[in-house]
Parts: sequence; C-alpha cells; structure tokens
Amino acid sequence: METTSTIPTPRSFAVIFVLVRIQDKLDNQGFLTSDDLNPFIHQAIKDAIYQDEPKSQGILIDGFPRCTEQLESFNTWPFQDELPLAPSSDGRARANAKPDIVLCFQVTKQNAKARYLARARDSNDSKEKFERRFAEYEAETMAVEEVYRHRGILIDVDANGTKEENVNNVTKKLEESGLWQKIIVEGSTGAHFLV
Repeated sequence: METTSTIPTPRSFAVIFVLVRIQDKLDNQGFLTSDDLNPFIHQAIKDAIYQDEPKSQGILIDGFPRCTEQLESFNTWPFQDELPLAPSSDGRARANAKPDIVLCFQVTKQNAKARYLARARDSNDSKEKFERRFAEYEAETMAVEEVYRHRGILIDVDANGTKEENVNNVTKKLEESGLWQKIIVEGSTGAHFLV
C-alpha cells in the first residue's frame, strides 16, 4: 500500500503593527500604558476578525506586549463583552489573549543600535534615545519574554544577520519547532494568535 504525504496549505495571518501607528507618542514618553494601547489593539483585532473577506486564519501582533503592565492588561482583556477572547467554532480567527506562539527576535545591543541609528526615521532618533529605549527593553520586555518562555510558547530567533540570513533563521526555527508544526501547520487549535 502506497502512502502519499500532503503538503499543508499555507495559512495567512492578519498582521497588526502596534507601534508603527502610535510612534509619536512612544517616541516622547517610552512605554505606553494599557489605557493608551487597549482601544487601539481592540479596534485592530476587531478589524482583522471582521474584515469583509476574511482570509486570515490567525492574528499576528508585532510589538505587544512590551512590559508587564501591558501583559497583565492583555491577559485580562477589558473588551470581553464586545470582543470575546475565545476561538470561533467556524475556524476563523478570533482573538485569544493567550497566544499560541510568541516569536522573540534576539539582536545584540550593538546590532540593534547600528540598525536604529541607520534607519533614522526622524530627527528625534539619537544615541541617547536608543540607550533609553534599550534600557526600557532590558527592564521591562525581558520580563515579558520570560513569562512566555515559562509557558513554553516562546521561540527565540537569532536576528543578528543580514535580512536573508534572518529570514532563513526564522524559517529554520519554525520548521524545527514542534509547537509551530502542531498549531500552525497541522491547525490543531483552529484560529491562532501570535505575538
């Protein structure tokens, strides 16, 4: 008896770039509180879930949560009545505050600083601003990473190379990840939420 393997259908995700849309406020005050972010995230998730032609089978949020206060608010989700945090029965994406997978792109301070200064999005980008932001990352975001690492859902990816090397690194890490294979490729939990 001959068996054939089937290649899983690629899944698409609605991507929400949290910090891109609120960059001005972030530039001037550092980490934002949940009071600042939750209404934006609520609307972005709602838009991703209820788009006219739903093609996404999951949601990927880039850059959130970045501190423990944001993580705690995300875990208690203040919009439960309007936008419940539970998988949908039809397999479409629904918000789920407990992400299936968290991707953590590891970059050395030296590489992060060089990239930050090279991109120079605006005249406010400076060595001093980088040092402040990196100190905030070390003080706040690393604690969030540890929470997700403890839950067993964090995938660390070395992102110190070129763009091509980084794409290859993330692809390799995802292919090696049993969690990625189970949740995304096999689709064992229906809708998906990635951070």
